[in-house]
Amino acid sequence: MSTISPENSVRPIHDVDGDEPAFDADDDFVDNEMAASIVVAVEAAADGSEGSRTRKPFEVTGDQRFRQEPNSFTDEYGNLKAVNFVIRHPCAIFSFLIALCLVLSFLLNALVFRTAKNGNPFTTPTNEFALNDHRSIQYDSLRLARDEIENERRVVSKEGQAVLKQSELADIAYWVFESETPNGLFGSPESIQAMKDAYDIFYQDSGFKTYCQLDYRAPLANNSSERECSKPLTPLLMYYPSSWDEGKASAVIEALKVSENVDLFNNLALCVIRGLYCELVPNITFQDQVWAAQLGGMISNITSTWDMSGSLVSNITQVTELASYLIQVDIFKGLVDFGFDKGFSSENPVSQYSRGIVFWGGPLEDRVSGSEAAEKDADDSDGEKRKEFIKSNYLSDMNNQANSGTHRTINSYYFMTAIIGDTILAIVTQDALLAIFSFIFVFFWIRINTQSWFLAFVGLFEIFFSIPVAWFIFTVIFQIKYFATLNSLAIFVVAAIGADDIFIFMDAYKQSQYHPELLGDLSTRMSWVYRRTGVAMAITSATTCAAFLCTLITPLTSIQSFGIFAAVVIFIDYVLVMSLFCTAVVIYHQRFESTAKYGCCCPCGVQSPTPTEKARFALEANGDTDLKRDRVSEFFRNRVAKFVQVPFHRLVFGVIFVSWMGVALWQALKLEPTKENEQFLNENHPLQKSITILNEQFETANDDLGLKVYYAWGLEEVSRDGVNRLLDPENFGKPNYVKNFDFNQQCQSDLLAFCDDLKTNPKYKELIKRREGLGAVYCFVEELAAYNIKGNLSDCEYVKKGAFKNETWQVDPASLSAIIPNFLTQKTCFDEEGIETIGSRYSTEIGWDGYSLRYAAIAAESDVLSPFGQVAESVTRKEYDQFVQIASEVDEIISTSCGGNVIMTDLDEKFVFMNNQRIYVQSALQSSLLGVAIAFFVLLLSTRVFHLALFASFSIVCVLISVVAVMVMLGWYLGSIESILIAIIAGFSVDYVVHLAHAYEIAKGDTYERITEAFGDLGISVFNGMITSVVASLPLFFCQLQFFAKFGTFLCLTIAFSWIFANFGFMSVLATLKIPLKEKGCRL
Repeated sequence: MSTISPENSVRPIHDVDGDEPAFDADDDFVDNEMAASIVVAVEAAADGSEGSRTRKPFEVTGDQRFRQEPNSFTDEYGNLKAVNFVIRHPCAIFSFLIALCLVLSFLLNALVFRTAKNGNPFTTPTNEFALNDHRSIQYDSLRLARDEIENERRVVSKEGQAVLKQSELADIAYWVFESETPNGLFGSPESIQAMKDAYDIFYQDSGFKTYCQLDYRAPLANNSSERECSKPLTPLLMYYPSSWDEGKASAVIEALKVSENVDLFNNLALCVIRGLYCELVPNITFQDQVWAAQLGGMISNITSTWDMSGSLVSNITQVTELASYLIQVDIFKGLVDFGFDKGFSSENPVSQYSRGIVFWGGPLEDRVSGSEAAEKDADDSDGEKRKEFIKSNYLSDMNNQANSGTHRTINSYYFMTAIIGDTILAIVTQDALLAIFSFIFVFFWIRINTQSWFLAFVGLFEIFFSIPVAWFIFTVIFQIKYFATLNSLAIFVVAAIGADDIFIFMDAYKQSQYHPELLGDLSTRMSWVYRRTGVAMAITSATTCAAFLCTLITPLTSIQSFGIFAAVVIFIDYVLVMSLFCTAVVIYHQRFESTAKYGCCCPCGVQSPTPTEKARFALEANGDTDLKRDRVSEFFRNRVAKFVQVPFHRLVFGVIFVSWMGVALWQALKLEPTKENEQFLNENHPLQKSITILNEQFETANDDLGLKVYYAWGLEEVSRDGVNRLLDPENFGKPNYVKNFDFNQQCQSDLLAFCDDLKTNPKYKELIKRREGLGAVYCFVEELAAYNIKGNLSDCEYVKKGAFKNETWQVDPASLSAIIPNFLTQKTCFDEEGIETIGSRYSTEIGWDGYSLRYAAIAAESDVLSPFGQVAESVTRKEYDQFVQIASEVDEIISTSCGGNVIMTDLDEKFVFMNNQRIYVQSALQSSLLGVAIAFFVLLLSTRVFHLALFASFSIVCVLISVVAVMVMLGWYLGSIESILIAIIAGFSVDYVVHLAHAYEIAKGDTYERITEAFGDLGISVFNGMITSVVASLPLFFCQLQFFAKFGTFLCLTIAFSWIFANFGFMSVLATLKIPLKEKGCRL
């Protein structure tokens, strides 16, 4: 973005007689520096004979030129030496620059793309956090320590073990249902059968058994050698039982209708039904024990037939009512709570939403575990087979089930890991095709404004190749290896800014034809164009680059990477416009301007007389009458400028702007951090609808996997020495271990006591997920204790009931090396499938490196947080603070016996993302304000006029407030996407006001004359830039990916507000205040 302002006064170079120059270097209307650029010698037009020339009104002979002392940049006539060189060798320079762009792109492909992991040059967006925040430090302290010892421990615990065919969970198919009737999904047989149709797609097909997860819990049926598929996780199991006893169901319902009975049963069930922690339930009467045992027996008898193998129960209302009461019973709620929404209860036995999971198994054949690489290859091969099987056999039926017209009473949605990648790829491809439209429009708009196919192609070339050239510099020259997916937005940034630069340059070139003092030769003309546009575009490019570099204040590497890359792209675009496009304009001038032919570049097609000579002849023929310029330029010069100069119009502008800014400020101050999961896709996309329903309509159920929160002892904080993720994305630091960590008997006892407290303490009931009445805690110590006594884990009741506590169970630390290796190979007692090993279940909790126990950890599942998706910062922080409080309390005891302080963290990045959400808010505010401050100082240095810099900066602030206000009006919250966009507003909004400020500053005359010149010279350029950016952003509105859709809205709003405030706000203020500018000396 650039600013052109030809001189206000257009007058002949010679006086009336032509005897002496009409001005010299001491004239007031031009300073010494300007004299060198505008005093030119116009060669006489050839009249057919070598020695005969006729003097023209604007003609200057060679010996009459204003000469000056040449320097490193200009010749004796004040023309730029670089421009002279381009004019002498345009084709060679043009070819060289094109070849350079292509070579750098080729090198980028060879050095970056071909060497990228899996052919993906983008850095995987994981582990994104502030490196020095204590949450990320604790996260990496455990994560890196686990990874460091995992390979050794994996060899000891798993390698060489047999893995049964389809015994492990390899994938899931998730069904989500939405009712279209007020009776809910379970209010009619039609709706229930419609949901069952989704599961019948798989379970009615004999081929499904080859890919499902097999049930190894149940014994094989008589005369059968094949295991059955695991049942789906769905409430339909109870509606299609193998048998249904209405009498027992009615009795259970009647018993649970009394709230006191529910409380009593919940207090007794753990002891009476499970035989656990009876010491925690004092004063149990025999009568209460018998009642609880009978009620528990009836419920167990009813639920044992829930297998979806029978026909639909005739009394579906009774089934639904029973579920509404069982959901209140701690040890049985896990059987029913998964499939009913959060509004479902005994007072409201209606569920508008439901969900279910179909389980897919692996490996597809019996396998002996080997190296990690070999297992990954085998899993990938199985995954491909599974995907092809699903696409060939089920995908069509699944899509039909999900079709809104298939069922009258319900809507069905699904997603599956095996095919979700193809779905996302299709969405990304579709959105990328929309981006192509933006480039097509930019191309044709450049063509319309330049009136040249040649310049349009060159313009599009330089815009497009700004990306690979900048990428080469970013990655190969700067050695920045972190290339964020966010960097892909740079293509839209450069499309808008690059086109703006082209319009500025071409408009300056066109306007130069109306200034006779510039038409002596092409070198003089292009030197003037180059100076005017170069300075203006340098100001705006520097300001934009600096605004993007403001993102460096954030500690998040992906945003830093985007800021640096966007700044490099803007710089390269500026360089290419001033080199490649400038050279193209010279070629255009010499060969294609004012002609319809599409000749070769060199050596044919040179025009004579040249367009510059034709422009001079036109001015000579026109005499003192001004030539008519293009209609748009005249409109801005004579209509818009005059409109702004009318006091009443400015008063109207003032009222409108003040009123709007009052509303905008009010709305902007209402912006608040997001309170919900951030959407990935358009809210109406089926995949996004299913995810939204899952996140918003269901409480965390027993069968939902909760976020595992770890308490580890034996670790010190990770060392971050030498860590710079921009240069080395894989380097997070070095894990450290507590040298005096001692897994002694007291340490073991304290860890077990901590486990029991987490499981049974009622104050953790809302914090830690409950399964069968106990907290979901991963405590390897209790299984280690039983193994130490029994030598195996075959008696799981002994483990679960804690019978080992009556004996001396603690392991002698000296015996760990003999016990742990075999212990890790045992089957855990807490896996319902009966196939998971100790080493697999406690892969993070047991820090065994093959020789010693480096650390020990206990984990608990959160009742609120999930490892999937993101929730509002306030929700996560509330849970986090409670887990921190537990760590603080227990560390006082365990750190003494075990050694070292506790490391409390999760390994799913929820706690570090919580901090990221706060960083997004801080970065948005800091980066936007810093961007405005930088714009102010750049303007102050370039214009040397304080009030221009101040008013222009105020215009940028108004744009910032306005865009944020509209975001609030659109219902946006301050999530990660919005925070990034706000942080870069200053970079996008600076261009137009800087153009007009610079044009106003270099113009001549009083305030109104300066305004007229600024609008006349820059109005069309700024308008074209605005049109290009706004229309190019429109396709993004239709993107399914929410980041691109919101970016399109943001870009359109920012550009529109920037144009309005620059043209009618900033210029109106200047017209109203009429602050004079000094022509010489300090103008601050």
